[in-house]
Amino acid sequence: MNKWVYLSHQLNAATPAYGKGEGFRVQRVSSIANGDTSNNSFFQLSSHLGTHIDSSYHFEKAGYSLDQLTAEQWVFSSVHVIEYQAVPGEMLGGSNWLTLFEQTPVDTDLLLVKTGFERYREKASLVPDDSLYIFHNPGWLPEAGLWLRENRNIRAIGFDFISLTSYQNRSLGRQAHRAFLASQPDGAANDWKHDPIMIIEDMKLSELTEIPELVIAAPLLFEGADGSPATVLAKLSI
Repeated sequence: MNKWVYLSHQLNAATPAYGKGEGFRVQRVSSIANGDTSNNSFFQLSSHLGTHIDSSYHFEKAGYSLDQLTAEQWVFSSVHVIEYQAVPGEMLGGSNWLTLFEQTPVDTDLLLVKTGFERYREKASLVPDDSLYIFHNPGWLPEAGLWLRENRNIRAIGFDFISLTSYQNRSLGRQAHRAFLASQPDGAANDWKHDPIMIIEDMKLSELTEIPELVIAAPLLFEGADGSPATVLAKLSI
């Protein structure tokens, strides 16, 4: 038997935004309860809010946008999960990660990193502006993106904290985004051939109890999408 679970968070007024930016707004423009003939809503949000996917266009003028990808590119059948307990502000992907990366199968198309940092997410809208989830999230080092692109066939990486960029190390985070997303990342050799790795940020991995058989990531597609909120589904064996 199989079980499907969500690996994405539901959008609502409490959805945390990176750096305490603008969140999710929804307005009920018609309501049956108020005598209208239908229920209808208008919503407004950033393309990088909640569980969302970054395209290379996010950090590269000539990069691809999400709407340029084919439908089958949102299906991942060779998933690998790394479990690692991250602490606030920790930078991931340094030399201590080499063993974890080397244990990742070469044919992996989606790498999920479960750090446990998701436990701070519910508190993000309830605590002052020093919220751990928003302002002290872990982040990735550029070296991680370069190593994975040089040595593995990963098409996407996902994790359970708000951004690839640590808010406390934003300059380094911009470099890391380029290492994962740019067609010719900084520090890469001139004969660079490996494709960019899409980034799935702010995932819901708490229900992930095993390596999924299949993952489907379905972003809201719009023209020129540098990023987009996504619904992510995982098929588990039970």
